[in-house]
Amino acid sequence: MSQKQRTLEEIIPKRLSLVERRWTNRNGSESVSYRIRVYSSELKKYNFISLKSTSVSSAKLEGIKLYGTLVSDIETGKAIGNDKRKLTFYIDMFLDHMEVRRKNGHITHHRVVVVRQLLRSLEKFADEHKNPNITSLIDLYEEKYEEWRDRSLTRLTAKTLTANTRNNEIQVHRQFFNHLKNKDIIRRSPVTSKFKRQSTNKPFPQKHYSKLMSVMRKEIEQQKHPKIKWNWQCMRTVILLMSGTGCRVTEVKNLRWSHITLDKNKLPRIHFEGKGKERDITVSKRVYGYLMDLKEFKKVWGRDWEWNEKEYEMVFSSWRMKKMLNQFDSWGRRNWYEQSGVDPKEYPLVCFRHKFISDALRNGSHALQIANYTGTSVKMIQMTYGSITAPELYDQVFLNSSTESQEEKERTKWFDKILSQGRERELT
Repeated sequence: MSQKQRTLEEIIPKRLSLVERRWTNRNGSESVSYRIRVYSSELKKYNFISLKSTSVSSAKLEGIKLYGTLVSDIETGKAIGNDKRKLTFYIDMFLDHMEVRRKNGHITHHRVVVVRQLLRSLEKFADEHKNPNITSLIDLYEEKYEEWRDRSLTRLTAKTLTANTRNNEIQVHRQFFNHLKNKDIIRRSPVTSKFKRQSTNKPFPQKHYSKLMSVMRKEIEQQKHPKIKWNWQCMRTVILLMSGTGCRVTEVKNLRWSHITLDKNKLPRIHFEGKGKERDITVSKRVYGYLMDLKEFKKVWGRDWEWNEKEYEMVFSSWRMKKMLNQFDSWGRRNWYEQSGVDPKEYPLVCFRHKFISDALRNGSHALQIANYTGTSVKMIQMTYGSITAPELYDQVFLNSSTESQEEKERTKWFDKILSQGRERELT
C-alpha cells in the first residue's frame, strides 16, 4: 500500500495547516483522509490530528473548530492530540511494527519477546513518574532514567544490572523512540550513551574444582527423584563439556547427538553452533566418554518412555522433553557451588568456558590456537588472529595437557552405580 501526504492550505500561518493523505489499496482503489497539523511553540513540535470529514471544505471547517478547542492547551504547552495517549498505546504500536518485521522474516519471534521485556522498564519508569505525556517523557528520560535504573537490582541475584543488560535496554528504548519520531509523533529522540562493559572472563577457581566434582557425584547418586537425577546428570555433563572444550552456553544448548562423531582416524569430533557461527573441533577422548556416558544414562533412565537419540536429538534436553528449554535448571548447580565453598552469584555457567581458556594458556598453549579452538576472537586474549588446520589445532591445544586428559575415559564405579540404580528402578 503506497501512501502520499500533502499540505492543502495554511489556515493559520505557522500554526494550523490542513493536510491530505492519499493511498492506494491492495485492490487498486484509492482512499483519502484529512487531518490538521498543529504547531506548539511551547513544545516546539507539530501534532497531527485526524478528522472525520470526507471533503476539503468540511475538513477545513472541522479543523478550525477543533483548533479553537485546543488553543488554550497549545498556549500553555499542554499535551494535545497523540501526546495525550498513554505510553502503553505507543508501545503496542511499536510491537505491532515489530510483529510485521517478524512476519517478513527480518527478526525472530524471540526478538519480539525480548523487545517487549526490555520495554517494561520504560513503562515502570513512566509509572513511577506519574505517567507524563510522550513529549515530556523524553526530557524526563534524559534527566532521570539513568539514575533511576542505577538503583535497580536483578531479581535472581539481587545485584546491580550489568553493562550488557543496560546497553541492550537502552538500544531498544532508542529504537522505540525513533519509531515514534518517524511517525511524526515526537520531534526528537532522547540522547543516550552506552555503558562501559566490564570483563566477565572469570574462570571457576581451580582450587574448588575437585571438590565440585566430588559434590556433583555424591548429590546425583543420593538423589531419589528420577527427574531431578536426570537434569542433574545433564548439568554435570554440561560442566564437564565446557571445562573440556571451552564451548559457549549457546553451543551447549544447540548440541545434537548427530553433532558428535568419530573421524576416519577414530578421533572424536563435535560440531558446535551458536552466536551465528559454526565450527568443528576435535575433542579429547575423555570428553567424548562423558558424552557417551550421558547417552547410556538416558537410555537406562529413559527406558520407560523409550528414549533414543534420534527422537530426542538434543543432547541436554530435560526429563521427557524433546526440545531444549531457554534456560537450564541451575538450582542444583548453585547448591553444588555452595557445598564446594564457592559463591553461586560470582560464577555463571560461562565460567567453565573461561576456566578452559585460562587453563590452556597457563599450560603454555598459544592464544592464537586457543582463540581458534574456542571460536572466539584473538583480541579477547590479547593476541593476533590467525588460522590453523584442525589436527594441528588439537595437538597445539592439548600439547601441554596431562596425558590422562587425552586418554579414553574409563568407566568409573560411581557411574556403574548410577546405571544400576536405573535398572533396579525398572524392577520395582
